[in-house]
Amino acid sequence: MSKVSEISRQYHTALSASHAQYEAMYRDRVGASEGFYRDFFARLVCDFAERFRNERVRARLQERLEKACGTNTLQFVAIDGTCRREVFSDLITFFGGAYGARGELVLNGGAHQLRYKRWSLDHDVSMVAWVPVPFARLEEVTSGQGEQFLVTEEERVNLSAVHVQVMQLAEVFLAYNSVRSSRLEAPHVLLMDLSPSSVLASVARAQDQLGLVGYPYDRRALTDADVTIALAHPFSEHLGIPSAKRMDLHRIVVAALARRPAEPVQLEELAAQHGLEVAEVRNAAEYLVRRGVLHRPRLGAPGYGPAVRVDESWAYVRELFQNICSRLFLDKDPGALQYDAPDEHGVPRRRWMAPDDLGFLIGVGMRLLIEACWERKVLFFGVVKDSSSAYLTRNFLGVALETGFHPELAELQVGMLPWTDRIFCETLPLIDETLEAPWATVEFDSAFMTLHRERVEGTEETRVAGIMGRIVNQERLFARSLGQFFLSRDKRTPLMGHVVFLERLLSPTWDWPGREEGPAEILIDTPLLGRFPVYAWRDRDHPNPGQLAMMYLLSVLTRNHYAEAIGYPDPLHKADWGAKTIGRSVGDTIRSSTQLLAGRPLTRTFRDIRDSRKR
Repeated sequence: MSKVSEISRQYHTALSASHAQYEAMYRDRVGASEGFYRDFFARLVCDFAERFRNERVRARLQERLEKACGTNTLQFVAIDGTCRREVFSDLITFFGGAYGARGELVLNGGAHQLRYKRWSLDHDVSMVAWVPVPFARLEEVTSGQGEQFLVTEEERVNLSAVHVQVMQLAEVFLAYNSVRSSRLEAPHVLLMDLSPSSVLASVARAQDQLGLVGYPYDRRALTDADVTIALAHPFSEHLGIPSAKRMDLHRIVVAALARRPAEPVQLEELAAQHGLEVAEVRNAAEYLVRRGVLHRPRLGAPGYGPAVRVDESWAYVRELFQNICSRLFLDKDPGALQYDAPDEHGVPRRRWMAPDDLGFLIGVGMRLLIEACWERKVLFFGVVKDSSSAYLTRNFLGVALETGFHPELAELQVGMLPWTDRIFCETLPLIDETLEAPWATVEFDSAFMTLHRERVEGTEETRVAGIMGRIVNQERLFARSLGQFFLSRDKRTPLMGHVVFLERLLSPTWDWPGREEGPAEILIDTPLLGRFPVYAWRDRDHPNPGQLAMMYLLSVLTRNHYAEAIGYPDPLHKADWGAKTIGRSVGDTIRSSTQLLAGRPLTRTFRDIRDSRKR
């Protein structure tokens, strides 16, 4: 036997042994899942199939949708993105874009009709931008702008994710443009192939590190106060946003200014309203003084006075966002991502936006989109195909145990469950033969991305904490669940599509906290986090009209016509087609730019020149 054959045989033996270990671990965890599902988790699984087969139930649900949307013809837009990064010898080109598929769903007495529509010729349905950046200026678009001798240029390229951020910005801008379009064309249902709460969490940065401050627009420049006010949004009295989380108490002060922009802030009133100490609210006000939002009270003044008009500042940031994105995606002007700013010596020079700057624009766009959806009563759903998260089986159920939201968990002996929420949920149809598609888990707050149960170091005690102890994603804004839209039991082994991750924007139209048809509140109260509630539905017996509407709409939009996308909404699959087509076309254009560089031999590497000779 040759040495190569021996190596191949040894690898096959090692691979087989590892796979056998994995299968044994999986069988053990499926066994634990079966007992956990029977004893508890079955109550958290909502089976919608029987209800959707009933024509009267469908008709009542359609009436509710028609009343909420004002029509029985629901317009929908599905958005997906694409991105890439092409590296040349002396420069790198970042590309990001988004595409939207459009159609309408006609509801008629329990029946429905689905039609896709072409965009009119005067609508640019693709948001595309490419940004060629010389390596000499790459430090401006990569994080960690330290000494240049610490890393190589190639390592800095690998650290950069500007193309992903440009794609996310394109998706958010296209969604916002669609929602803000004329009343006749604006969607009633918005689908996006992303997790909105994850996007908001991923772009959260320290405000004092934002290099975009000073960006000139409309006879003035972006200020620290503008940034603080923009990132304090969105506000919703109905949903109790913002809350008195200790990490961002300044948001409740900004929200009070938004309600009464010209009046001083009354600290005692705010403290009483949110159950806080006056000293805590004063610390938040002092932070806003440092950011240029408030003035300290003068002698005899009733409170901290506004240094800027909060409503005018938010309108300015909105116009700035629209201006930059219009120049970048509609006018295809790469200069939109450049601006003049002083260097370390105070000398003004042209620089590129850094990832934190792009993250700020993405965060502003997502906040604008959320408020636009509330204003126009748009149903906003995020659908994610793949994720290795365990926010349901680890974070949510851990906090439910710690807070007593599900006290019966304390009495259960639960073995090791599968590694991720998706793998766990995909075992449920094998455990429960009565389960039919569509089905979904109960919804829980997206704040459980960060909220979790942990052991206090050095003790046997446990507590609820966030990331780094105190950081918690925005609560009471999005509700998460996992669902499955294709499950066939015609054969001995069930045929099923993947479980997908669903996220729904909570809204005053569909969600009423404190009522029977609304989410329950899980009170979080710790010295580190503060005192605030998060939302969750207790079990499948508690009505959830928002989730019912979402599951119905997604089930009729999931027609399973494409073998490669079984159990996935068709509009998002069509948007994926469009985005990939744009990505291939633009990718070919970018790669063809090597022809421009061919006439400049020193811009190409020796290897490139040698390999270009076909010998």
